[in-house]
Amino acid sequence: MQYLTDFFYNLLVFFAYLTPGHYVWIGIVVITVLIRLAFLKPSLKLVEVQHKQKKLAPKLEELKGKHKDDKEALQRATLELYKQEGVNPLSGCLPMIVQLVVLIAFYRIFTQIGMQDIKAEYLYSFVPRPDSINHFFFGIDLSKTVAQIFQGGGVVGYLSLLFPILAGGTQLIQSLQTRALQPQVAQGDSAGFQKALNAQFTYLFPLMTAYISYTLTSALSIYWITQTLFMIVQQYYANKKFAELKEEIQMVEATAVSQGASKKVERTQKRGVVVEVREKN
Repeated sequence: MQYLTDFFYNLLVFFAYLTPGHYVWIGIVVITVLIRLAFLKPSLKLVEVQHKQKKLAPKLEELKGKHKDDKEALQRATLELYKQEGVNPLSGCLPMIVQLVVLIAFYRIFTQIGMQDIKAEYLYSFVPRPDSINHFFFGIDLSKTVAQIFQGGGVVGYLSLLFPILAGGTQLIQSLQTRALQPQVAQGDSAGFQKALNAQFTYLFPLMTAYISYTLTSALSIYWITQTLFMIVQQYYANKKFAELKEEIQMVEATAVSQGASKKVERTQKRGVVVEVREKN
């Protein structure tokens, strides 16, 4: 992991060297955008897989009902269905792994190496270096946590609160986009519980993100906000790209919900017949 930390530290110093004012935050934004662009294709593949999985949701529910007492058979049937439909659940996972690796690398840079001044011992010999680097963002010291800056008071203290607010807000938008790709087929009490659980995570994760942004180094907020904004735009583009598939999903969901409602009415009617028979007896 130290090799990756050194690599990203050199990238930060390099982009700080290229930019007027030698701002660290510009280096963070540039690196984040370049990484997201490099993994744009597998990221779009992941969105496509999510769309296809949502389309297959009714069939997956049927398999769960058919093999409810045999988990191994359910697993085999699910894999066979994915194979028939050309869906690979593991495809597109690489961007998520890279995102985590970059986050850890940045965390190590700002907590262990620091950005107040240039640490020559971490630099590659061929990397140009400025005389100094600027670790401020409109007066906010990116080497400190938002909690520390806010406790210092003043305009900068209140301005620093924008970091956790934006980090949590952008994460909420992205979570809502992801939630829209989750199956909406109603299949009884267990599905209702799962739906409620998903709704809780939709709002819980942004709150956790805001809290983490408040307690960790402010520079990490720059990274998180940038990559989340990129993902929001990417998701919007992907939804446009897979609009035809989305229409098919809506038709499948409407059919599934209609069938679910019909079954519910049928069960209600059967219970009514039973009650009527009991009353006659």
